[in-house]
Amino acid sequence: MRKSNNLEQTYRLSLKQIPMNLLSQTIQLLGLPLAEFETEIKQELEDNPLLEMEEDTTLITTKSIESGEDSIDETDTNLGEISDTYEISRLKEFESTSRRSYEKTQVFENNFSTDETLQEHLLFQARLDIADERLFTLASYIIYEIDDDGYFKGDISTLKKVEGYEFTEEEIEKVRERIKTYDPVGCGSRTLEENLISQLENFYPNLRNIDTYKRIIENDLELLAKDSRFLSSKYGLSKEEVEELRLIVKSLSPKPGVNFSKSPSFIVPEAVIRKTDDSLEVEFNDNYIPRLRIKKEYIEAVKKSGSKELKDKIVKAKSIILAIEYRKNILRSIIEKIIEHQRDFLLDKQNFLNPLLIEDIAGELGVTISTVSRAIKDKYILTPVGLVPIKYFFSRSGKSVIGEEVSVDRIKKLIDTLVKNEGDKPLSDDKIANILKNKGIKIARRTVTKYRESMGIPPAHLRKKR
Repeated sequence: MRKSNNLEQTYRLSLKQIPMNLLSQTIQLLGLPLAEFETEIKQELEDNPLLEMEEDTTLITTKSIESGEDSIDETDTNLGEISDTYEISRLKEFESTSRRSYEKTQVFENNFSTDETLQEHLLFQARLDIADERLFTLASYIIYEIDDDGYFKGDISTLKKVEGYEFTEEEIEKVRERIKTYDPVGCGSRTLEENLISQLENFYPNLRNIDTYKRIIENDLELLAKDSRFLSSKYGLSKEEVEELRLIVKSLSPKPGVNFSKSPSFIVPEAVIRKTDDSLEVEFNDNYIPRLRIKKEYIEAVKKSGSKELKDKIVKAKSIILAIEYRKNILRSIIEKIIEHQRDFLLDKQNFLNPLLIEDIAGELGVTISTVSRAIKDKYILTPVGLVPIKYFFSRSGKSVIGEEVSVDRIKKLIDTLVKNEGDKPLSDDKIANILKNKGIKIARRTVTKYRESMGIPPAHLRKKR
């Protein structure tokens, strides 16, 4: 089978490689669910006269995860263009034939809100990022002191003693700095300058003048738009370098939390995963994404006239096309990696998820943790176990007594099973912790309490038979 080299190269694209004038638009599009993404692209098509929609040139329809080969239409030779399709009318049919679909979907709905707040989104990332229960407790308190714009409004002194834990100011600051790297990047900052520096470090880590740029943002941000000559002289930068920083700052978000989107009321899955015998196939639902290109007559006009205004418009048109491709390819890469990690669960060979962190996927794809977090937010895939939020497949691992990794998902299932079979004498959280320890899973009582509450299971005294 032939493969698209262009696609493989695009998969390795990182936000670090995206031009500064394209970054904010790419981040914004990356966070949109498929239905909203389609609406946004159609609006761009209406607003930009240089863009037009391509005719359908569908190439890859199905990818086998086991073989890693793409099924390609041999009649089409344009291997650089890819558009997978899946008829939405087939989704209900597929879901109705899926074994365990209803049962599993009920579990998913109990674990995920359809209307996620900024704080909940940050907590989800902290839960996967911070294994230490003590520091996670601190992180949760810091996160709930972050306002809707993304700024930390709390008092450090009130966080030194929380829920029986004591923390030093250094520990509090370290956890807050960690939160600032989550999606949306910069949340948890105290000031505008701190927020912009966090984004600069995250999105442009390899800039030659990054240390100087950080000093300018921290000390002379207001002068950036007013007196570039003074900044050039004071910091020993060229006029072009000051202009570079100005464009970078313009691409960053002064209020990282303000554009945090709500979950869509209409859900369109990013992909459909099907089980056939002992293998999995994935179909990407790209027929919802209009295929755009620049009109040929404008390209010819630029060549003839050399008009800077027209050239700038073409650059803008190319930017939206690149942003569309980036979103499409990064989502494909993430979904394929998830299938690799959770293959046995999707094939119904085990009833629990394998431990998987956002950091794992980010490392394998060569992107930041915040990029993966933004990419999976509000995104769904249709699987053999139902319509599932992509974030469901990420689970913080715990350590068993023998050192084996055990996912939170599996531990929750064990707790649920124990409660359902407890009989007339309800089990206390302490008793559940001891039972799990006997099964080889070392877990604290307060952790059992947290998991039980997250599943909506009342405490023992409220579960007594009447």
